[in-house]
Amino acid sequence: MLVQISAIIAAVAFVFLVFYLIQTLKSLKNSLDEITLTMGQMKDEVTQISSEVQDVILNTNEMAIDVRVKLSKLNHLFSSVNDVGQVIHELTSSVKQSAASLISAVKQTNLTQQTQPLSTKWKTILQGAAISYEMLQKMKAKKSPQTGITK
Repeated sequence: MLVQISAIIAAVAFVFLVFYLIQTLKSLKNSLDEITLTMGQMKDEVTQISSEVQDVILNTNEMAIDVRVKLSKLNHLFSSVNDVGQVIHELTSSVKQSAASLISAVKQTNLTQQTQPLSTKWKTILQGAAISYEMLQKMKAKKSPQTGITK
């Protein structure tokens, strides 16, 4: 009889154990179902995010290309500004040389003014005009190749 009571107690204990084990397995199954559902949602969201990231990368590449094109256009502008600066520098140098030669001619004329006839004064003025004309021709010659290049 003691064996039968022990067997009944063991059977009842086994039933309780199986009952709690079933409850635990159901809870585990629910958790795994939620994890599976969450993973499916994450997969959809990751796919959506990756397509958005690809769009952002594509837009960034297009912007980079646009910036490069605009910078290359600015390079032409800066090159033109540099050319204009060089022309102005050469112009001022030519004006300075012409002014210096004109001043020296005027000084020489003033020193010899009393001894020279009036026609020598006119020669000096004509020389100054000739120098100015040559300078103007040089400026036009330097501008004419550049006007064909610029847009």
